[in-house]
Amino acid sequence: MKIRIEKYNDNWPYLFKKIKSRIKNSIGQYDAIIKHIGSTSVKGLASKPIIDILIGVRHNSLDDYINPIKNLGFSYIKEYEKTIPNRRFFFLEKSKKRIANIHLVNVKSKWFKRHIAFRDELRSNKIIREKYEILKYVLSEKEWKDGNEYADAKTEFIRSIEKTLKIN
Repeated sequence: MKIRIEKYNDNWPYLFKKIKSRIKNSIGQYDAIIKHIGSTSVKGLASKPIIDILIGVRHNSLDDYINPIKNLGFSYIKEYEKTIPNRRFFFLEKSKKRIANIHLVNVKSKWFKRHIAFRDELRSNKIIREKYEILKYVLSEKEWKDGNEYADAKTEFIRSIEKTLKIN
């Protein structure tokens, strides 16, 4: 499969806010932080047109959130817990096209902290942002088994940046 990278779209933050509002209404009784992550959260950065949403919870079990999120129309993929047991993953499709992913983790987890730190680095560091965008375009030219294989191909670059960041 080919990965489609698009130039930055000013509508991505608005789509995130719309979905975030629906999530907050659904899980409002829970203690959660909802953040826009991934390339669509970085102004000017080309991306797959899929909104990545990070939900960090403080006190409740991750499983408490599964049904409220599924009730919003998101599909829950339990099998991903085999490789990342402390994350719950969901996706939303519209007209058979994926439009959003949710990554649900504990707010104190390294997973939460490193995704926020990487996003913030891309937002503030033009050189890193440009290098990452070039990598994404180069990788989009290849044929991939699936989106996970493409994501794995970016891992070395991401980890090299994370090593330079203060992630507590």
